[in-house]
Amino acid sequence: MPIEEEDTRKVQTAVAGSPGGDRPVYLPMDAASYDHFIREYPTREFYCGTLLGGCGKKLSARKYRDKKCHFAHVVSGQCRRVSTNEASADHLYMGRAVAAWLKKQKCRDVQVRYTQRRQSLREWVDITFTRDGSPLRHLMRIQLARRSKAEWEQTDTQLHGQWASVEWLFGPDSMLANWQVDRQGYAMRIQCRPSGITRVVEVGVQFPDAPVEWVSLSRCRMTAHGVQAPALELTPTGLRRRGREIRPSASHITPTSSSVPHQAQGSGLSSPEGSDSVRVSTPSAGALVRQARASEALKVAEPWLGIRKASTEVGPVSTNSSRSPLPTLERFRAEDDRQATERVGFLLDRLDRIGDDLHLDELQTALREIAVCEEAMWCPLSPSLRRRAAAWRAHVEATEKRPTLREIYAFADLVRWFLDMAAARTAHPFTWTQLGERLDSRLPALHPDDKVSVLVEVDRGTCSDRPLLSALVAARGNRVHSLYAQVLDHLDRPVPALEEAQTSWEADFRAHRHLRGVKDKQYRVTVQATQPLRGVVPAHRVNPIFGPTGR
Repeated sequence: MPIEEEDTRKVQTAVAGSPGGDRPVYLPMDAASYDHFIREYPTREFYCGTLLGGCGKKLSARKYRDKKCHFAHVVSGQCRRVSTNEASADHLYMGRAVAAWLKKQKCRDVQVRYTQRRQSLREWVDITFTRDGSPLRHLMRIQLARRSKAEWEQTDTQLHGQWASVEWLFGPDSMLANWQVDRQGYAMRIQCRPSGITRVVEVGVQFPDAPVEWVSLSRCRMTAHGVQAPALELTPTGLRRRGREIRPSASHITPTSSSVPHQAQGSGLSSPEGSDSVRVSTPSAGALVRQARASEALKVAEPWLGIRKASTEVGPVSTNSSRSPLPTLERFRAEDDRQATERVGFLLDRLDRIGDDLHLDELQTALREIAVCEEAMWCPLSPSLRRRAAAWRAHVEATEKRPTLREIYAFADLVRWFLDMAAARTAHPFTWTQLGERLDSRLPALHPDDKVSVLVEVDRGTCSDRPLLSALVAARGNRVHSLYAQVLDHLDRPVPALEEAQTSWEADFRAHRHLRGVKDKQYRVTVQATQPLRGVVPAHRVNPIFGPTGR
């Protein structure tokens, strides 16, 4: 976000103690938990921490009973903080929790690093340590940001050359855990969840055929082969899935191509019976994905296909063969569809949970991934998932039509100039339709949230002892506008009860009339002329925007 653009959203996380500290603070949204929260932090030293990407200025905790509790800046100013939702401090929670856990595991010289050169916040967290009295340093990386497979593999190779060992923990949005599962049969995951007035760090083990079972760090232990969670067991050769052997994913089995029968090579894949072939076209991204998956399936099937070809030349295949049953194409298709459906369901669940707090580009990225999964599936997605995805696409399309923050500022500058002139000349209220007729025809059609943003920016510099210029924007019939209470709330001014809203607005409007009368008495100048002069503008000059200006 450019430095001149201010993020006006409400803040749910902060740091305690100092602006550069790493002690995260989470303010629950319900008023019932607010008193407990304040008792835990009696000094109320909250800051928009620099490790959160904030400005470092002091924050105050605000309690509300009719809406969400949140932090607010004590002194208004520009803040470039991008993420302000409840998960915006998770990297601090994770770093502190993992470091404390490593110390309990008898690791020494534990150091946490949240930032480094050419790396922005919330991309990853590095925890380095030593163990067993050795001077060699080990690395545990919490991967939070998304990366391509090539970028991750290159980074992994570099890190293994720099550290004695490297342990990966993948966050909810990294999208890299599947590659680790392909490589070693499982991947370690990490997440935060709200628990009262804090957020609890949990870890889990991702397997290719089972959901992640989340447990607390206290149930895990550090071994020479990595983090051992309850779902893993320690063997002389390393960690493996408890109760069964971990096998790499099928996509990483690479038998030699010499065993592929001539009939199975080319643009199609021979079926187990050798009677049909699957034609793979290449015009779309989904077809390319399906072609790659079919190639992977072919590689897995090569040993069986080679045996079948050799056996058909000499006679029927023996039923007493010790090999596993021949994998079918339907089996590979069903597995691909299952994985794609799980991925789509995970993304939609996450959008339903935190989608309102994501930026437009993040929403678009998630929807593009959902579209790729749909295109790559052999069978259509379920109707319920299609409806949910369509609803989010419609939401994004509507959001794309809304003004950007820079356009909001431009509207605010225009409306501020107009209302300031109106307050000085007529102190007359205007509706959004009248503002559109006089200033910009797009104003009346703005989304209500965007109208609130415009008016908040209009009055961001208004002194606390002066009435808001937004009070001059009214509903038809000189009634208080339904958005006025939200403007008061965003500017941290007292919000009247619903039944007192009209009376409170009228008081603000009368304050504008009073200020106009005081200005008239202070600066009125009377000029007496003996006879009219040619070319003098008439006393009741008509202004094209405000109408007759008076004397």
